[in-house]
Amino acid sequence: MEFRRTKQPKKHPLRRELELLVVAYNSCLREAVKGMNIIILLRNAHPLYRSDFAYELRDVGLITKEQSTEFVKRTR
Repeated sequence: MEFRRTKQPKKHPLRRELELLVVAYNSCLREAVKGMNIIILLRNAHPLYRSDFAYELRDVGLITKEQSTEFVKRTR
């Protein structure tokens, strides 16, 4: 039987930054953030940073405009 090492897909730098932000305010989520999707990460981010991240994630195509409306009050 042959074993092959598979390469894990690289995370988008914006997602990695969001994961670090969530852990900075919620250290008990350190292991859980790896399995969270982007929307759950945004919901766990500090409220002051949610809208900025939502705009940036929308601009790079990681979330849709409809998904971003939960986190932003106005459109840019």
